Amino acid sequence: MCKTNRSGKAAVLTPQQLETFFANLPIKYGLLAELMYLSAGRVKEISTLKVRNINFNDGSITIEKSSTKTKESRSVPIPRKRVVEDLKNWVQEHDLGADDYLFFTDSRNTNYRKGEKAISTRSVDNFFRKAFDWVGIVGGSTHSMRRSMATHLMEKHLTLKEIQDITGHKNLTSLQQYLDSDKQQTFQKYRALFDEE
Repeated sequence: MCKTNRSGKAAVLTPQQLETFFANLPIKYGLLAELMYLSAGRVKEISTLKVRNINFNDGSITIEKSSTKTKESRSVPIPRKRVVEDLKNWVQEHDLGADDYLFFTDSRNTNYRKGEKAISTRSVDNFFRKAFDWVGIVGGSTHSMRRSMATHLMEKHLTLKEIQDITGHKNLTSLQQYLDSDKQQTFQKYRALFDEE
């Protein structure tokens, strides 16, 4: 997996970097990337989603325990209606059934019909690497979507427990390793607390 300098933690991306990245992907990978970000999901969790895992009425997805690291299912709202509509159009355009994979392999080297086999995490990783290089984002990886969302939620003042409900981390200790903060900003906030006295 492509990490910062190809080792260590994946880069946390700004909203502008994310939008640039999404905009430079073909529709399938763009939807996959946005869903990974909006759900704070791991690449395997999102790449193996089936159509039945999307609730188009309330705009949420259910990540089944068979694909999660914690072996627990979780539901996550998808806050952007446009993404839900794009997913609905994707399903209709490819005539996918409830048990079909949303992000299917369409390699010419296979005999699978659309929706029968999920895209491989290796394919996603390779494609994302090339796209990050193309747009000039250093240290971006499939895991950047998850780290970025967790960090952005923290910046919007959600509690660690609330963030954990979205990301599905087993415990708060593992979640804290995902979060990234700007030390200068932290110091400014700290000083401001005492300026008010």
